[in-house]
Amino acid sequence: MAEYVIPWRTRLPASPGPGLRGRIASPGHRPCVSLAFVRTPTDRYLPPRPDASSAVTPQRGRVVVIAPTRAACETIELALGLELRTYLEEHHGERLRELARSGQGFGIVAGTGTGKTLAIRPIAEELVGRRPLRVAVVNREREATAQTPLADVAIVTTGIARRWFQGGAIRREDTLIVDEIHQTSAELELCLALGKRAGCRFIWLSATVDPAFYARYLDSAEVLQVSSFDPRKAARVEVERRQPLSFFDEDFLREVQQQGRGVGVFLATRAGVEEAAAHVRANAPELHAAHYHGGEPLRAIRPFLEGTAPRPFVLAMTAAGQSALNVPGLDTVVIDDMRFTNLVERGRNVLTRVHLGNNELLQMAGRVHGRVEGGRVFILSDRPLHFASLRPTEPEFQLAGEPERVALTAAALGVRADALDLPVPLDRNAYRRALAKLQARDIVDAEGRLSDYGRAVEALPVERPWAELIVNAEDALLPLLAVCSSVESLHRMTREERNLDGLLVPGSDHLTAYNLYAEAFREAGRVGEVQGLPRHVFHAEKLAAWAEVRGVLVKALEDAALAMASVYRSVGLALPARMPFADPRVHRRFCDLLARFMPFDLVIDERTAWGEVARVSKTSVCGNLGAVAGTLRYFADRNGDSQAGIEGTQLPQSLLRRYARRHSAAPVYDVRFRSVVLEKRVDYFGFELEREVEVLRAWGPELAKGARHALAEALAQGEAPHPAVDRHRVAIAEVRELWRRSGGTTAPLGLSELTALYAAQLDGVDTLDDFKERPLRLELDALVPPATRQALLALPDAVEVREHAVPLEYDVERLSDGAPRGVVRLHLPEKLARTLVEEELPLLDRPHRFSVARGRRGVLEARSLLELQELLDRPWMPDEIAEATRERPLPRQDRERGAPRPGGHRGHHGKAPRNGRRPGGGGRRR
Repeated sequence: MAEYVIPWRTRLPASPGPGLRGRIASPGHRPCVSLAFVRTPTDRYLPPRPDASSAVTPQRGRVVVIAPTRAACETIELALGLELRTYLEEHHGERLRELARSGQGFGIVAGTGTGKTLAIRPIAEELVGRRPLRVAVVNREREATAQTPLADVAIVTTGIARRWFQGGAIRREDTLIVDEIHQTSAELELCLALGKRAGCRFIWLSATVDPAFYARYLDSAEVLQVSSFDPRKAARVEVERRQPLSFFDEDFLREVQQQGRGVGVFLATRAGVEEAAAHVRANAPELHAAHYHGGEPLRAIRPFLEGTAPRPFVLAMTAAGQSALNVPGLDTVVIDDMRFTNLVERGRNVLTRVHLGNNELLQMAGRVHGRVEGGRVFILSDRPLHFASLRPTEPEFQLAGEPERVALTAAALGVRADALDLPVPLDRNAYRRALAKLQARDIVDAEGRLSDYGRAVEALPVERPWAELIVNAEDALLPLLAVCSSVESLHRMTREERNLDGLLVPGSDHLTAYNLYAEAFREAGRVGEVQGLPRHVFHAEKLAAWAEVRGVLVKALEDAALAMASVYRSVGLALPARMPFADPRVHRRFCDLLARFMPFDLVIDERTAWGEVARVSKTSVCGNLGAVAGTLRYFADRNGDSQAGIEGTQLPQSLLRRYARRHSAAPVYDVRFRSVVLEKRVDYFGFELEREVEVLRAWGPELAKGARHALAEALAQGEAPHPAVDRHRVAIAEVRELWRRSGGTTAPLGLSELTALYAAQLDGVDTLDDFKERPLRLELDALVPPATRQALLALPDAVEVREHAVPLEYDVERLSDGAPRGVVRLHLPEKLARTLVEEELPLLDRPHRFSVARGRRGVLEARSLLELQELLDRPWMPDEIAEATRERPLPRQDRERGAPRPGGHRGHHGKAPRNGRRPGGGGRRR
């Protein structure tokens, strides 16, 4: 018989519309990785094992000091060589040594300037029993050496400490000293959990914080709370409802000048810090004004730290600076009561604007409050604050927003995440999604351990997406990958006023950032050495002049140089002495690498694969149409709703199609065409680029089994155009009712059983016409014997209770072992149900269940009469409570694609031009 195939095709847009949401079965494709071509980096921060012939390791175990930043590592190293009479040493020195000798963990909570960091030296001397101490530092600038395992004290950053735990370099006999434990981060919180897993002893140091959590979580025998507050030096605290720039008016600046004050200003953003310093310089040139934030090198304010800056002065800093820097001569503090922090929402970090917490206010004010005579504290806030009543609170943790980092760490250790005693509950759903994504990318194997590819990725000192690109890239692309791996974003690399002329790569924030670094190296850089290791170094004055013209943050360039040196040492290559610009050829190769492996988040036409709106950042050089690969970041808008934004590199659709996955689904029945259809889909990392639907009126041997099963399933669901569907409907309902009345002992005739019965009768059906002509039978007597059927139908349909006819409904429940059990449900009127007692219930051959219909409010169901009456006495129905407390979906626009956007139409070509030109790659695709 000839096969008649009537094709019907539809092409779908490259991004998921509302009808395609929820169709993604997996987090993305499995990238094609061949280990024969993958680099095998070396983790240069893991200490090598000491030789048997080398010096003896510390007998009492080693002290591992975990510091929040690499600069803090250097500070601690200096502190270990000093013997100063600090407040902590003078008043509590002997008690510190007793606690160190006790063998138990303890904590120290003390204000800034009391000598917490300097106390590490006497504690370490008691622990290892040696003077002087052998000290090793391992951070981004200083890799591990053969002498590192032999040190009495190893000082490491949180990220490197986590790698040491994963590599087994920290043992049970080691003591962990955690400095500045209140500066929470996902890496630090993981280190705490891993230290507990290893059984280490914890000694922790913190500024103002409620120590209750750390004392409990780290099994501290004691918490030494030290305060150098002098009531005679209590500052005068004022709360004003003003903005920072309006606060720095002529009267305030004149008072600072006349009284020769040293003013510290703590603001939330780097732009605010720069603006405040510029405002002071413009309105009071006689004041020495400067600023510091995370984008500036520390040398910019070194005179303030060394106490050589002339008074009066105004130093504006972000909150990150105030926590770790001591500024001599400070006697006035101005605090803007606002901060941006990451709040964890559904397993992700959402940048949110909130007021300062008690800990931050107390720490900032504590710079002068109780420490300096005549101190002044100004808090600029739009809320009522009573400073004297503020008390320290527990810290805010970040780990719950980093499920991928937890999944990678657990895989490196070969354990389940729930085997780690984490300081905060982990979002299980977010963790499972992260683990599934890593398994789909071949980084974690089916047993939950790192694969060979995963170990190569984890050995690199960069984030997972960049590490994947580096291990798979050709050498020619390594310079730009190494640079970009440390540049958090082009926005964070540059100031608001920036000059990208000649360096902008249309459609790629990544390559534009690389070009900025390449030009900086050409103008002011060379290959030199730092800490004995090769690195790109810059001429400070030349670099500052260039950065001022371009509007680039010097700190971002120095961090990129540091990352580049780390990456090149890890892969065993020499640092390049030349940094060529990213030309169109490099751009094409970089885009090809991205499209081939796609380790980043992907957004197409400003929508994610799961249908969420994700705007291209306003500061991005990418257009808003087409595919953008980068990092999704979440922030809360003014209404508190979370929004997603992205910047990265724009990819042409031709590359997406080149590396897309093409596959055919099994035949299914489609009611729209009243026939069997075959779907062929083209998808790319969760996005369905194209779908082709072929309507089958006939099918060959290769599709016969699937087509017949699809037709049988459609018959069982009552959707197929066959006369048997209506003819069998009553009989099917009766068999299912008999199954319920029998307590699950007769034939169930569910969807799977009915499908199998029909499929057995469709053998030999090869066309839709054959199907319609095939006679189908359903023998009721073969399913339920007549005698059994008669007995079951004779069961009562209602019983009389207090002269009311109460309908009965038979049902089947499953016991814990899976066995069926028959029950009967009494449908009671509400008035009767409220006053009924057990003795009035009818005697039946199976357990009772109860239900009461309450009109539009729904139906109340219970397993016992007592439970039913308790539910009736409650003011709310269970469904009403669930609706009021259920987790709301993320806000998203349900507008049709192509409708005008809020705030005005952006025009035919997407976003407006930036930097005086139109970035490429954002035009409307065909």
